[in-house]
Amino acid sequence: MDGKGKKTRSVCPVCGGALPAGRKDMRFCSVRCKSRWHYLREGRARVFRRKLLGTLERNYRILDALLAEGTTSMTIPDLAQAGYDFSCITSYHKVGNRNEYRCFDIKYYQSGSRIFHLERVVPISLSSGLPPSD
Repeated sequence: MDGKGKKTRSVCPVCGGALPAGRKDMRFCSVRCKSRWHYLREGRARVFRRKLLGTLERNYRILDALLAEGTTSMTIPDLAQAGYDFSCITSYHKVGNRNEYRCFDIKYYQSGSRIFHLERVVPISLSSGLPPSD
């Protein structure tokens, strides 16, 4: 019922058809529409994840190539021109008065006009503090 006492008939969000009589919380007119809605919703999430992972992979390849060349500093416009997407990183930390960004195991600091101190993070060994096993 709407605010004026009239019955309102809901519509299916997939096909726009009227919902059949039945449960009050019914959202779809048929099993087919319900399945299609869930498939499309999951499909959008899958596309988003694929694009995100692709962008992260591209960013990583760019940073890895810079490290291979021995580059530890670069201007932001030059890095953007190489295809780096600054909106796609794996972590961000405020370290003192610096902004530390990471793309998997590569970190850098960013100022207003450049990135600097580009380096690979040394992985921490979980077994280093454990006694030797026999």
